[in-house]
Amino acid sequence: MPLPLILALIFTLFSGSTLAHSEKPQYNRVSLNESAQTEVDNDLLVAVLFAQAEGGDAAAPADEVNRMMDWAVTMAKSHAGVKVQTLGYRSNAIYNKGNIRGWRVNQSLRLESRDSRELGDLIARLQDQLKVQSIGYQVSEEQRRKHLDGLTEEALARFRDRAMHIAKSLGRSGYRVVRININDSRQNPMPVARGMMMEASADNRVAPATIELGTQQMTISINGEIELDEN
Repeated sequence: MPLPLILALIFTLFSGSTLAHSEKPQYNRVSLNESAQTEVDNDLLVAVLFAQAEGGDAAAPADEVNRMMDWAVTMAKSHAGVKVQTLGYRSNAIYNKGNIRGWRVNQSLRLESRDSRELGDLIARLQDQLKVQSIGYQVSEEQRRKHLDGLTEEALARFRDRAMHIAKSLGRSGYRVVRININDSRQNPMPVARGMMMEASADNRVAPATIELGTQQMTISINGEIELDEN
């Protein structure tokens, strides 16, 4: 065996042996979880509507969807308290026995507002040409931030108290934190439980939905690992 290869092998074995001896055995470690919760007011209503059309070629339904969406965006932007965002635009072939028989085009519109009455009225008007995909409520980022620090402090205090209780119960004078993770719940918009609006017909406008934002639970969870003092 060539000398350089022998030296490299000896170095590898020596390094592994040194590392194994230098690693301190891990004893007296305990994993634990704690959390803190509070009810937070939902202050943001989110709705997604869509325009859809079909035709024998791609151009006609695309033009129809573009016109409907332009009408809807213009109407939505006239409401200062509503945030407007267009979403994915899709054009898909419609098949019949393996052959293309036409095209389906659709595009979505996302609306959000703190004023549920204003948004409810707007959605009812938009259903003259658009269809409702979903309506849900959620906690805004500003509202979430108001509770974040207080809940984090409460969860950390519970973690410390429980860690000390475990240490004392096992006859130890104290502990040190080895690892800690802090997570906060971020929920998707919750569906409106009642008052959903039905699709409008050509001669029948849809009445505004009855929407109650309500509350939802915000949670800060902590999981970590402590090492108990050696007495």
